[in-house]
Amino acid sequence: MAGVLRLTFLGTGSILPDPGRSCSSFLIETSKEKILVDAGPGTLRRLEEAGVTPSELTYIFVTHFHPDHISDLVPILFALRNTHDLPEGTLLRVWGPRGFIHFMHGMEIAYGKWLHSQDGLFKFYELKRRLLDFPGFRLIWGKVIHKNESVGFRFEIDGKIICYSGDSGYCVELTRLCREADLAILECSFPDELAVEGHLSPSLAGKIASTANAKKLVLTHFYPGTTNSNILEVAQKYFSGPVELAEDLKVYDFSENGE
Repeated sequence: MAGVLRLTFLGTGSILPDPGRSCSSFLIETSKEKILVDAGPGTLRRLEEAGVTPSELTYIFVTHFHPDHISDLVPILFALRNTHDLPEGTLLRVWGPRGFIHFMHGMEIAYGKWLHSQDGLFKFYELKRRLLDFPGFRLIWGKVIHKNESVGFRFEIDGKIICYSGDSGYCVELTRLCREADLAILECSFPDELAVEGHLSPSLAGKIASTANAKKLVLTHFYPGTTNSNILEVAQKYFSGPVELAEDLKVYDFSENGE
């Protein structure tokens, strides 16, 4: 399985119901790791549809604490605790921004023993150093404009760069994270005419991708009706590279024999 690097979108919608889109989440798979990024409602079901069980996950990274980005974290941990015949050495490492340990302590109070990690099945960490080297990848994170704790991510894996805005308004830090990215995954909650503070519109996403000299821009995190407008054409006015709209269960394969 040498050279495996694959990204699967699990949720590309928002907190408002859309029958075709779960909430924010995607999966990065390498030959050794399965990395879940955000875990909005519907993630656990989409994982099953993608053929991945909670016991196979090695890392989860969370951008912020809004329900549409974190609400399925508890069900994923519940599922892990209720899985029989777990592989020896199973350990899920869950990382979040400033305040994450306090957030999970609140969840432990609410749900009791099912979220206690003393049995070693999972462990919680808070992002502190801006650059983190893991055995198979590097993660660089930065503060973005949304909530106080909100961060964006830059994954450097096998010579490829995958960047993710989480929820964010236009900011210099996000542009830095996306520098020379093979895939810049930027939220596009609303079309330009309905843009709101703390979120990106297609023109702003296009400007970030262009300034960062990204190789491909993928728009995600759509509120209902957003994809019915001309958001693709608007983004393409500001970014000359390929622009695509994310879809649940759509796969981007960077493997040696991938697309």
